[in-house]
Amino acid sequence: MQKSLVLNPSPAINPLSLDKVTLFSHLSPPQRRQIEQIGIMRHYGEGEIVFYEGETSDYFHFLIEGEVSIFKSTASETMQIHRFRAPSLIAEVATLKQIPYPASCEALQKSSILKIARDPFLKLIQSDPSLSIAIISSLTQKIGALENSLQRHSAPNAMAKVARLIRDDRAIFQRLKGIEIARHIGITPETLSRMIKKLKSDGVIALTRAEGITLLLPDELNRNCG
Repeated sequence: MQKSLVLNPSPAINPLSLDKVTLFSHLSPPQRRQIEQIGIMRHYGEGEIVFYEGETSDYFHFLIEGEVSIFKSTASETMQIHRFRAPSLIAEVATLKQIPYPASCEALQKSSILKIARDPFLKLIQSDPSLSIAIISSLTQKIGALENSLQRHSAPNAMAKVARLIRDDRAIFQRLKGIEIARHIGITPETLSRMIKKLKSDGVIALTRAEGITLLLPDELNRNCG
């Protein structure tokens, strides 16, 4: 992991950037000007750290462009908790609760993040209930994603991890490379390849470059989920 590096912070937010955040799509011009006054755009290169686990969370992070990974590191491994693609709100729970970040965030490609100071933004939320509803919706989605991630990482063996991923998100095999998928579920690329080959040989799935994974025997896949 590379140390965090901030590139060319923008003195003002491009109005087009706000259009990319669904949360702000309904805002009036005066409200948008408020966001511009309390926000700053930061640009990160591939591999740069947006924030580290344990750092103070004083800003809401809105991913405008790119993709980031939320991960936790131990002495023995790095576990990817989730990936976020733009547009998305990142780590809002820590910011709302005013607690240190429980995990780290890394840019997986060139990414632009709109950072908005917590306290002024909370005041803006109080004056606009629709923003509160949008925040709640984002939190609900994050809870679902976290539950799926915890289920995969708590699987009893590598086959169960792969089977649960296929059950929950087959499209990931078209979006990501094998090494990224393996990291996502905490196994080695070689192990991932072996598990996929076994599922194919057992007739549980079919895999083509054009169509990705096709599930042929869903009941058998569920048995492999452990």
